[in-house]
Amino acid sequence: MDLEEKNSREIEEFLKSKGAEVVGFASLEGIKNVPKEYPNSILIGIPIEKEALKTIYTDDQSKYVESMKSLALKLNDIVLEGEDYIKENMNYNALAMSRERVAKDFEGLASKIPHKTTGTRSGLGWIGRCALLISPKYGAALRLSTILTDMPIKVGTPIDDSLCDDCTDCQDACPVDAINEVKWDSRKEREEYFDAEKCFEFIKKEMQRTHGKSLCAKCGLACPYTKEYLGIKTDRDLIKEIWDLIKEIWDLIKEIWFNI
Repeated sequence: MDLEEKNSREIEEFLKSKGAEVVGFASLEGIKNVPKEYPNSILIGIPIEKEALKTIYTDDQSKYVESMKSLALKLNDIVLEGEDYIKENMNYNALAMSRERVAKDFEGLASKIPHKTTGTRSGLGWIGRCALLISPKYGAALRLSTILTDMPIKVGTPIDDSLCDDCTDCQDACPVDAINEVKWDSRKEREEYFDAEKCFEFIKKEMQRTHGKSLCAKCGLACPYTKEYLGIKTDRDLIKEIWDLIKEIWDLIKEIWFNI
């Protein structure tokens, strides 16, 4: 086992022992705003509870709001513990992108180094039209945080292009048309496919209208990959069921035909 793989395994085991569900490794070479002393990143993800997500289309999303808050605090603790572990036990430099540090670097409704960027660089997912990281297993249901480090790690293969194909489900679900028909790729700026200001203003109004019980998030729940995570049938499931039925009928016809 080489050093990169050994380091990756050790820190992944530590982070998962603290509650991380997903861990991804990336090189951030060429990514803007990344400090030169931290060329690599470790992404940590925890899925949002299924029952909390299912309240999104109700007027009382309290369970979802509380889940988001508790996951944010949990992720914050994990990345700070991860930073300490890397520095004290593995003898490398590390910087957790904690809530406090990210808030200081926040500009124009965007973090200077978004967690979802470290997600695409690690190969864990791509950015949907809704500007959320889309994971094949969890859809848009992952809460994320990141540790920057100079530790040699075995990095994933970056995803540079959207895998959303012609799907517009998140765009159709957006109540304020903050999402357009343009698909993400790593060469595009967020403003080309997503209007963050429209989205943020609507969320603020929803929070005021419901006294803090609603955030919106309809786009994330509309994603077919999120629905698969939740066990909700999608159009793709229906098409597959119809296709399987057609194949069964065709096989039956062939069997009857050859037995005549």
